[in-house]
Amino acid sequence: MAASVPFIDLHPMTALVKAQVLDRWAGALSRCELVGGPAVRELEQALAARLGQAHAVACSNGSDALILALQAAGVQRGDHVALPNLTFWATFEAVAQLGAIPVLIDIDGDDLQLDLAALARAFEKVRFRHAIAVHLFGWASARLSELRTFCREREIFLVEDGAQCFGVTSRGAPVLAGARLATLSMYPAKVLGGCMDGGAVLTSEPRLEHLVRSLANHGRASHYSYDHVGWNSRMSSAAAHYLLELLPHADAIVAQRRAAAARYRAAAASWRVRAFGPPAGVDDNGYLCVLTCRDHAAAAVAEQLAERGVATARTYPETIDQQRPAAGRFVLCEEPTVSRAFVTQVLNLPLFFGLSAEQQATVIAAASAVLD
Repeated sequence: MAASVPFIDLHPMTALVKAQVLDRWAGALSRCELVGGPAVRELEQALAARLGQAHAVACSNGSDALILALQAAGVQRGDHVALPNLTFWATFEAVAQLGAIPVLIDIDGDDLQLDLAALARAFEKVRFRHAIAVHLFGWASARLSELRTFCREREIFLVEDGAQCFGVTSRGAPVLAGARLATLSMYPAKVLGGCMDGGAVLTSEPRLEHLVRSLANHGRASHYSYDHVGWNSRMSSAAAHYLLELLPHADAIVAQRRAAAARYRAAAASWRVRAFGPPAGVDDNGYLCVLTCRDHAAAAVAEQLAERGVATARTYPETIDQQRPAAGRFVLCEEPTVSRAFVTQVLNLPLFFGLSAEQQATVIAAASAVLD
Protein backbone atom coordinates (compact mmCIF):
# COMPACT_ATOMS: atom_id res chain seq x y z
CA MET A 1 0.00 0.00 0.00
CA ALA A 2 1.34 3.43 -0.91
CA ALA A 3 1.86 5.66 2.12
CA SER A 4 -1.03 8.09 2.54
CA VAL A 5 1.06 10.06 5.03
CA PRO A 6 4.64 10.55 3.82
CA PHE A 7 7.49 10.76 6.29
CA ILE A 8 8.37 14.18 4.91
CA ASP A 9 6.75 16.50 2.40
CA LEU A 10 8.54 19.69 1.32
CA HIS A 11 5.73 21.04 -0.84
CA PRO A 12 4.05 23.10 1.92
CA MET A 13 7.29 24.91 2.71
CA THR A 14 8.29 25.64 -0.88
CA ALA A 15 4.74 26.85 -1.59
CA LEU A 16 5.20 29.56 1.07
CA VAL A 17 7.87 31.34 -0.95
CA LYS A 18 7.71 30.10 -4.53
CA ALA A 19 6.39 33.27 -6.18
CA GLN A 20 8.71 35.60 -4.29
CA VAL A 21 11.74 33.38 -4.87
CA LEU A 22 11.10 33.22 -8.61
CA ASP A 23 11.09 37.02 -8.69
CA ARG A 24 14.34 37.13 -6.72
CA TRP A 25 15.98 34.57 -8.99
CA ALA A 26 14.95 36.49 -12.12
CA GLY A 27 16.57 39.61 -10.71
CA ALA A 28 19.73 37.73 -9.72
CA LEU A 29 20.03 36.27 -13.22
CA SER A 30 19.60 39.68 -14.81
CA ARG A 31 22.44 40.97 -12.62
CA CYS A 32 24.57 37.82 -13.10
CA GLU A 33 24.57 37.50 -9.30
CA LEU A 34 25.51 33.83 -9.19
CA VAL A 35 28.07 33.05 -6.45
CA GLY A 36 28.21 35.08 -3.25
CA GLY A 37 27.00 38.66 -3.54
CA PRO A 38 24.66 40.87 -1.53
CA ALA A 39 22.03 38.18 -0.86
CA VAL A 40 24.62 35.95 0.80
CA ARG A 41 25.85 38.83 2.96
CA GLU A 42 22.28 39.70 3.94
CA LEU A 43 21.57 36.08 4.85
CA GLU A 44 24.72 35.90 6.98
CA GLN A 45 23.69 38.99 8.95
CA ALA A 46 20.16 37.66 9.44
CA LEU A 47 21.35 34.25 10.64
CA ALA A 48 23.89 35.72 13.06
CA ALA A 49 21.31 38.07 14.57
CA ARG A 50 18.66 35.37 14.92
CA LEU A 51 21.01 32.81 16.46
CA GLY A 52 22.73 35.12 18.93
CA GLN A 53 26.16 35.35 17.32
CA ALA A 54 28.15 38.28 15.94
CA HIS A 55 29.12 36.57 12.70
CA ALA A 56 27.87 33.92 10.29
CA VAL A 57 29.82 32.65 7.30
CA ALA A 58 27.60 31.00 4.70
CA CYS A 59 28.98 28.01 2.83
CA SER A 60 27.86 25.39 0.37
CA ASN A 61 26.60 22.71 2.79
CA GLY A 62 26.51 21.61 6.40
CA SER A 63 29.27 19.04 5.99
CA ASP A 64 31.66 21.70 4.71
CA ALA A 65 30.63 23.89 7.63
CA LEU A 66 31.90 21.21 10.01
CA ILE A 67 35.21 20.85 8.17
CA LEU A 68 35.70 24.62 8.10
CA ALA A 69 34.87 24.95 11.81
CA LEU A 70 37.19 22.12 12.83
CA GLN A 71 40.04 23.46 10.73
CA ALA A 72 39.51 26.96 12.15
CA ALA A 73 39.53 25.42 15.64
CA GLY A 74 43.03 24.10 14.91
CA VAL A 75 42.32 20.42 14.25
CA GLN A 76 45.25 18.85 12.43
CA ARG A 77 46.18 15.42 11.13
CA GLY A 78 46.67 12.96 13.97
CA ASP A 79 44.78 14.99 16.57
CA HIS A 80 42.12 13.31 18.67
CA VAL A 81 38.61 14.80 18.49
CA ALA A 82 35.81 13.64 20.78
CA LEU A 83 32.30 13.33 19.36
CA PRO A 84 29.10 11.40 20.16
CA ASN A 85 28.72 7.84 18.96
CA LEU A 86 25.18 8.70 17.85
CA THR A 87 25.09 11.38 15.15
CA PHE A 88 24.76 11.84 11.43
CA TRP A 89 27.75 10.49 9.53
CA ALA A 90 28.96 13.98 8.52
CA THR A 91 30.11 14.73 12.09
CA PHE A 92 32.49 11.78 12.03
CA GLU A 93 33.33 12.29 8.37
CA ALA A 94 34.55 15.85 8.89
CA VAL A 95 37.00 14.73 11.56
CA ALA A 96 38.27 11.86 9.42
CA GLN A 97 38.64 14.03 6.32
CA LEU A 98 41.02 16.29 8.22
CA GLY A 99 43.13 13.25 9.12
CA ALA A 100 42.20 13.47 12.80
CA ILE A 101 41.22 10.53 15.00
CA PRO A 102 37.64 10.41 16.31
CA VAL A 103 37.14 9.52 19.97
CA LEU A 104 33.60 8.15 20.17
CA ILE A 105 31.62 9.02 23.29
CA ASP A 106 28.35 7.41 24.40
CA ILE A 107 25.12 9.38 24.78
CA ASP A 108 22.96 10.24 27.76
CA GLY A 109 20.03 7.84 28.06
CA ASP A 110 17.50 10.59 28.78
CA ASP A 111 18.21 13.43 26.36
CA LEU A 112 20.21 11.39 23.77
CA GLN A 113 22.98 14.00 23.65
CA LEU A 114 26.70 13.65 24.38
CA ASP A 115 27.18 12.12 27.84
CA LEU A 116 29.28 14.56 29.89
CA ALA A 117 30.35 11.91 32.41
CA ALA A 118 31.51 9.62 29.60
CA LEU A 119 33.35 12.54 28.01
CA ALA A 120 35.14 13.24 31.28
CA ARG A 121 36.20 9.60 31.62
CA ALA A 122 37.47 9.57 28.04
CA PHE A 123 39.47 12.74 28.66
CA GLU A 124 41.31 11.00 31.49
CA LYS A 125 42.46 8.37 28.99
CA VAL A 126 42.89 10.43 25.81
CA ARG A 127 43.82 14.07 26.38
CA PHE A 128 42.02 15.36 23.32
CA ARG A 129 42.17 19.09 22.63
CA HIS A 130 38.98 19.26 20.56
CA ALA A 131 35.42 18.01 20.94
CA ILE A 132 32.13 18.24 19.06
CA ALA A 133 28.75 18.53 20.75
CA VAL A 134 25.86 17.63 18.42
CA HIS A 135 22.48 19.19 19.19
CA LEU A 136 20.70 16.11 17.93
CA PHE A 137 17.04 15.48 17.05
CA GLY A 138 15.91 19.10 17.44
CA TRP A 139 16.84 19.82 21.05
CA ALA A 140 19.99 20.07 23.20
CA SER A 141 21.66 18.58 26.23
CA ALA A 142 20.29 19.24 29.70
CA ARG A 143 23.94 19.74 30.70
CA LEU A 144 25.03 21.99 27.85
CA SER A 145 26.24 24.76 30.15
CA GLU A 146 28.27 22.24 32.17
CA LEU A 147 29.70 20.78 28.98
CA ARG A 148 30.86 24.19 27.78
CA THR A 149 32.41 24.91 31.17
CA PHE A 150 34.11 21.50 31.29
CA CYS A 151 35.74 22.10 27.91
CA ARG A 152 36.70 25.70 28.63
CA GLU A 153 38.38 24.82 31.94
CA ARG A 154 40.44 22.08 30.26
CA GLU A 155 41.26 24.14 27.17
CA ILE A 156 39.27 21.79 24.94
CA PHE A 157 38.01 23.65 21.89
CA LEU A 158 34.31 22.77 21.65
CA VAL A 159 32.68 22.94 18.22
CA GLU A 160 28.88 22.68 18.25
CA ASP A 161 27.18 20.83 15.40
CA GLY A 162 23.84 22.60 15.05
CA ALA A 163 22.69 20.90 11.86
CA GLN A 164 19.38 19.92 13.48
CA CYS A 165 18.86 22.75 15.98
CA PHE A 166 17.66 25.84 14.13
CA GLY A 167 14.95 27.36 16.33
CA VAL A 168 15.97 25.50 19.52
CA THR A 169 16.24 27.66 22.62
CA SER A 170 17.99 26.97 25.93
CA ARG A 171 16.99 29.01 28.98
CA GLY A 172 15.11 31.31 26.63
CA ALA A 173 18.06 32.11 24.35
CA PRO A 174 19.02 30.61 20.98
CA VAL A 175 20.92 27.44 21.79
CA LEU A 176 23.93 28.43 19.67
CA ALA A 177 24.26 31.86 21.30
CA GLY A 178 26.74 30.49 23.82
CA ALA A 179 28.83 28.51 21.35
CA ARG A 180 32.39 29.52 20.57
CA LEU A 181 32.13 28.02 17.08
CA ALA A 182 28.99 26.37 15.70
CA THR A 183 27.68 25.05 12.41
CA LEU A 184 24.36 24.95 10.59
CA SER A 185 22.99 22.78 7.82
CA MET A 186 20.27 24.14 5.57
CA TYR A 187 19.72 20.95 3.63
CA PRO A 188 16.12 20.99 2.29
CA ALA A 189 14.79 18.55 4.92
CA LYS A 190 15.95 20.70 7.84
CA VAL A 191 13.64 22.97 9.84
CA LEU A 192 15.09 25.92 7.92
CA GLY A 193 15.63 24.00 4.71
CA GLY A 194 16.93 25.57 1.52
CA CYS A 195 16.23 24.81 -2.10
CA MET A 196 19.59 23.03 -2.30
CA ASP A 197 22.47 22.24 0.02
CA GLY A 198 23.59 25.09 2.25
CA GLY A 199 25.44 25.62 5.49
CA ALA A 200 26.96 28.23 7.79
CA VAL A 201 29.56 28.63 10.51
CA LEU A 202 28.74 30.93 13.44
CA THR A 203 31.03 32.65 15.90
CA SER A 204 31.40 35.87 17.85
CA GLU A 205 35.20 35.93 17.57
CA PRO A 206 36.41 38.15 14.69
CA ARG A 207 39.60 36.11 14.24
CA LEU A 208 37.64 32.90 13.76
CA GLU A 209 35.16 34.57 11.41
CA HIS A 210 38.01 35.89 9.24
CA LEU A 211 39.71 32.50 9.19
CA VAL A 212 36.55 30.56 8.33
CA ARG A 213 35.69 33.05 5.57
CA SER A 214 39.16 32.62 4.07
CA LEU A 215 39.09 28.82 4.33
CA ALA A 216 35.70 28.68 2.59
CA ASN A 217 37.11 30.62 -0.36
CA HIS A 218 40.31 28.71 -1.19
CA GLY A 219 42.19 30.20 1.77
CA ARG A 220 42.37 33.56 0.07
CA ALA A 221 43.92 36.69 1.55
CA SER A 222 43.07 38.64 -1.60
CA HIS A 223 41.98 37.60 -5.08
CA TYR A 224 45.24 35.89 -6.08
CA SER A 225 46.97 35.77 -2.72
CA TYR A 226 46.48 32.93 -0.24
CA ASP A 227 47.08 32.55 3.49
CA HIS A 228 45.79 28.97 3.83
CA VAL A 229 45.05 25.80 1.93
CA GLY A 230 41.29 26.06 1.95
CA TRP A 231 38.21 24.79 0.16
CA ASN A 232 35.78 25.86 -2.50
CA SER A 233 32.70 26.12 -0.32
CA ARG A 234 30.95 29.33 -1.30
CA MET A 235 27.17 29.62 -1.12
CA SER A 236 25.32 30.34 -4.34
CA SER A 237 23.22 33.44 -4.72
CA ALA A 238 20.19 31.30 -5.61
CA ALA A 239 20.40 29.45 -2.29
CA ALA A 240 20.68 32.69 -0.32
CA HIS A 241 17.71 34.32 -2.05
CA TYR A 242 15.51 31.30 -1.27
CA LEU A 243 16.53 31.26 2.40
CA LEU A 244 15.97 35.01 2.75
CA GLU A 245 12.36 34.53 1.69
CA LEU A 246 11.93 31.57 4.05
CA LEU A 247 13.41 33.22 7.15
CA PRO A 248 10.39 35.48 7.87
CA HIS A 249 8.29 32.31 8.12
CA ALA A 250 10.71 30.59 10.50
CA ASP A 251 8.77 31.30 13.69
CA ALA A 252 5.57 29.87 12.21
CA ILE A 253 7.44 26.84 10.86
CA VAL A 254 9.03 26.08 14.24
CA ALA A 255 5.77 26.66 16.14
CA GLN A 256 3.82 24.28 13.93
CA ARG A 257 6.47 21.58 14.08
CA ARG A 258 6.89 21.98 17.84
CA ALA A 259 3.13 21.60 18.38
CA ALA A 260 3.00 18.47 16.22
CA ALA A 261 5.90 16.93 18.14
CA ALA A 262 4.14 17.66 21.43
CA ARG A 263 0.94 15.98 20.19
CA TYR A 264 2.92 12.86 19.31
CA ARG A 265 4.52 12.78 22.75
CA ALA A 266 1.12 13.12 24.42
CA ALA A 267 -0.36 10.31 22.33
CA ALA A 268 2.65 8.08 22.94
CA ALA A 269 1.99 8.10 26.67
CA SER A 270 -0.48 5.24 26.10
CA TRP A 271 1.73 3.28 23.70
CA ARG A 272 4.34 0.69 24.56
CA VAL A 273 7.15 3.05 23.59
CA ARG A 274 9.37 5.66 25.13
CA ALA A 275 8.93 9.10 23.61
CA PHE A 276 11.92 11.43 23.80
CA GLY A 277 11.86 15.20 23.84
CA PRO A 278 13.66 18.27 25.11
CA PRO A 279 14.89 18.36 28.71
CA ALA A 280 13.74 21.03 31.16
CA GLY A 281 14.86 24.50 30.12
CA VAL A 282 15.13 23.58 26.43
CA ASP A 283 12.47 24.28 23.81
CA ASP A 284 12.69 21.97 20.80
CA ASN A 285 12.11 22.84 17.14
CA GLY A 286 9.97 19.83 16.23
CA TYR A 287 12.62 18.39 13.95
CA LEU A 288 11.92 14.73 14.73
CA CYS A 289 9.47 12.57 16.61
CA VAL A 290 11.80 10.14 18.41
CA LEU A 291 10.40 6.92 19.89
CA THR A 292 11.96 3.71 21.08
CA CYS A 293 9.86 0.56 20.91
CA ARG A 294 9.75 -1.47 24.12
CA ASP A 295 7.98 -4.71 23.28
CA HIS A 296 8.20 -4.66 19.49
CA ALA A 297 11.00 -4.78 16.94
CA ALA A 298 11.22 -1.27 15.51
CA ALA A 299 11.65 -2.53 11.95
CA ALA A 300 8.53 -4.67 12.29
CA VAL A 301 6.55 -1.72 13.63
CA ALA A 302 7.69 0.34 10.67
CA GLU A 303 6.41 -2.35 8.30
CA GLN A 304 3.04 -2.54 10.06
CA LEU A 305 2.64 1.23 9.92
CA ALA A 306 3.50 1.22 6.21
CA GLU A 307 0.72 -1.31 5.68
CA ARG A 308 -1.60 1.22 7.31
CA GLY A 309 -0.43 4.00 5.02
CA VAL A 310 2.10 5.68 7.31
CA ALA A 311 5.72 6.16 6.26
CA THR A 312 8.36 6.16 9.00
CA ALA A 313 12.11 6.42 9.42
CA ARG A 314 14.72 5.11 11.83
CA THR A 315 17.17 7.88 12.76
CA TYR A 316 19.69 6.31 13.20
CA PRO A 317 19.65 2.50 12.79
CA GLU A 318 23.38 2.14 13.49
CA THR A 319 25.90 3.91 15.69
CA ILE A 320 29.06 5.45 14.29
CA ASP A 321 31.26 2.65 15.68
CA GLN A 322 29.11 0.11 13.80
CA GLN A 323 29.94 1.67 10.40
CA ARG A 324 32.88 -0.63 9.74
CA PRO A 325 34.81 -0.66 7.51
CA ALA A 326 33.81 2.87 6.49
CA ALA A 327 34.55 4.31 9.91
CA GLY A 328 38.22 3.37 9.65
CA ARG A 329 40.24 4.20 12.72
CA PHE A 330 38.70 5.62 15.86
CA VAL A 331 39.04 5.33 19.62
CA LEU A 332 36.46 3.78 21.96
CA CYS A 333 37.41 4.32 25.59
CA GLU A 334 34.46 2.27 26.86
CA GLU A 335 31.54 0.29 25.47
CA PRO A 336 28.88 2.66 24.11
CA THR A 337 26.00 0.65 25.55
CA VAL A 338 23.37 3.41 25.51
CA SER A 339 23.80 4.39 21.88
CA ARG A 340 23.98 0.76 20.73
CA ALA A 341 20.76 -0.09 22.54
CA PHE A 342 18.99 3.01 21.23
CA VAL A 343 19.62 2.26 17.56
CA THR A 344 18.01 -1.17 17.80
CA GLN A 345 14.72 0.37 19.00
CA VAL A 346 14.42 3.81 17.39
CA LEU A 347 11.43 4.79 15.27
CA ASN A 348 10.42 8.18 13.84
CA LEU A 349 6.88 9.15 12.86
CA PRO A 350 6.10 11.69 10.09
CA LEU A 351 6.86 15.25 11.16
CA PHE A 352 7.19 18.22 8.81
CA PHE A 353 5.89 21.73 8.30
CA GLY A 354 2.43 21.44 6.76
CA LEU A 355 1.57 18.12 8.40
CA SER A 356 -2.19 18.53 8.65
CA ALA A 357 -4.36 17.69 11.64
CA GLU A 358 -5.99 14.97 9.56
CA GLN A 359 -2.65 13.47 8.58
CA GLN A 360 -1.42 13.46 12.16
CA ALA A 361 -4.66 11.89 13.33
CA THR A 362 -4.14 9.13 10.76
CA VAL A 363 -0.61 8.53 12.05
CA ILE A 364 -1.72 8.48 15.69
CA ALA A 365 -4.57 6.09 14.96
CA ALA A 366 -2.27 3.72 13.08
CA ALA A 367 0.39 3.87 15.79
CA SER A 368 -2.21 3.27 18.47
CA ALA A 369 -3.43 0.16 16.64
CA VAL A 370 0.11 -1.22 16.42
CA LEU A 371 1.58 -0.09 19.73
CA ASP A 372 -1.27 -0.05 22.27
